[in-house]
Amino acid sequence: MATAPEDGKYRLFVIGQKQLPEIVEGRSTSEERNWALNVLATDKPEDIRKELLPTEYETETRGKRSVGPATPAGEGKYAIVKHDSHTELAYTLELPEVPGPTQKEFEIRKEVSYIVSVKNPDISIKGFAAFEKRKPKYPSSIKQKFGDKRWINVEDPDLLNYENAQVLLIGARQKDVQEELGIDLDEEKETANTTELFKELRIKREQVPLKPLLEGKFLGKGEQQPMAAETRQLSREEAPGRGGKIGGEAAASRAPSAAAIAKILSGIGFPKGKSDLVEYAETSKARVEVAEEIIQVIRELPDRTYNNMADVEKAVGEVR
Repeated sequence: MATAPEDGKYRLFVIGQKQLPEIVEGRSTSEERNWALNVLATDKPEDIRKELLPTEYETETRGKRSVGPATPAGEGKYAIVKHDSHTELAYTLELPEVPGPTQKEFEIRKEVSYIVSVKNPDISIKGFAAFEKRKPKYPSSIKQKFGDKRWINVEDPDLLNYENAQVLLIGARQKDVQEELGIDLDEEKETANTTELFKELRIKREQVPLKPLLEGKFLGKGEQQPMAAETRQLSREEAPGRGGKIGGEAAASRAPSAAAIAKILSGIGFPKGKSDLVEYAETSKARVEVAEEIIQVIRELPDRTYNNMADVEKAVGEVR
């Protein structure tokens, strides 16, 4: 997810589970929350373009490997606003005008709003352990804003302008927000506030033309992503799984991950033991690429009972 403020730094975020939080009407689910990690903050949009180019790198066992270029899946206008005791990130989609299968796959909606908070880098929080060794280099003026709180609001947008800043996006459900952030949420009032916010974004969409961050076009049905004229060559330290600047980010989005495991296990009923997870994954190989690698990760999980997908994701973090 790339953001381009009217006055500020361009930012690129890796989104957990490879999709925005799912919003399920009428009920609250664990999928209504997700994390985002700032992997690039820059004054130049050209830096964002370069980060999304196809890449090539050498591996010790498989020779030269490549990762294709990024393909745009949506573009629109967003706002970060304060509502009572919390801040929200809301957007309205302009391109494409009507969300299609691609947008639905990544939970990109026509309009949606999430409560947004930034993690205190000095406090350990379940689900964020993978990033605790790489902290944002906040100046003392920003560090003071956190105090002893696990999460703080994004009242100061500069909080998002530091690489490795960790963000929580969560649907505006009273139960979820109370448990995670300790906020007493009035859902009825929240709905009214969000409706007004979308109205303002629609007016802005009509009054101010969309300025594309990058030039390009959305692919039509049956079209293939063209070969890029440029390819980034990654060093051994930058390659996926190496833990370098690019390696850590690529590993989060390309290696067999909790997101890939969630996809191959989609539809499974809980509770389940490890052997049940492996058996179910074996029957769902067609859903994912590199299925054998993903199943191998499941085989490495601790031999215990898993009550939900969150338990599985936690265990993945323990073994990877």
